[in-house]
Amino acid sequence: MKRILAFILAVLAAYVLAVLMYTQLNLANVVELGLPVTAQDRVSAALHDLQGMLGLYLPIIGIALFIAFAVTHQVLRWVPQLRTLGYMLGGFAGIYVVDLMLVNVLGSGIHPLSVTRTTVGLLSQCVAGAVGGLVFVRLLPMREPA
Repeated sequence: MKRILAFILAVLAAYVLAVLMYTQLNLANVVELGLPVTAQDRVSAALHDLQGMLGLYLPIIGIALFIAFAVTHQVLRWVPQLRTLGYMLGGFAGIYVVDLMLVNVLGSGIHPLSVTRTTVGLLSQCVAGAVGGLVFVRLLPMREPA
């Protein structure tokens, strides 16, 4: 039961961080165009995106982290001392692979998340996956194998 709760909280943490970074990077593009963006605009856009992306991006992150953590679990059987780093790298890689798969499935280099067209945007999403891995491993008791 603790493992399931840890996973759900890890997915939620990754989702919230990914969406917040997505929103702020998009707003940075708006600022570059010379348009003003207030703090209220930033909060409003973030709340809008958190709700608006819930039905599509949350399940994508959930599936990515589920597969990534399953693979990580198998790898950590040989190197259990790398538990924290392993799950962080697993979450990072899981989001990266999902982005690559979505680009290839959609074809023509189309990125479903506009921010992933740039290195900074792609890294922001992958870092959110790594944070999800950190949350997951921190919520499990140390004596329980991850």
